[in-house]
Amino acid sequence: MSLNTEVLPVDPLARRALLFDFYGAALRERQRRAFQLHHLEDLSLAECAEELACSRPAALLLVRRAERAMEEMESAVGAIAQHASEVAAWQGLHGALQRGDLKAALEAADARLRELEADV
Repeated sequence: MSLNTEVLPVDPLARRALLFDFYGAALRERQRRAFQLHHLEDLSLAECAEELACSRPAALLLVRRAERAMEEMESAVGAIAQHASEVAAWQGLHGALQRGDLKAALEAADARLRELEADV
């Protein structure tokens, strides 16, 4: 699979949001809620702790465990990397079609089909 790293988010906030979109449902409920409160709703750790009825260090631990679990899932599954590859392929095809370059569009489509066939 050819991976266009330009499509991968370099902004840590964007990466966390993508991780949560792809893997948030697989987290334990308290981890998911802590991550959501802290990163997506922008609550402080003290506010998260109050919402979760735990101490601030416990809230921090929940957030860090959620982050680590989702990073481990991405390492094992690679859904974000696959998503980035798909976006890059479609961007290439779209660009070729916008330029009216049907030969390049066909080559881009053929290349992506070969990658997909190789993944099976």
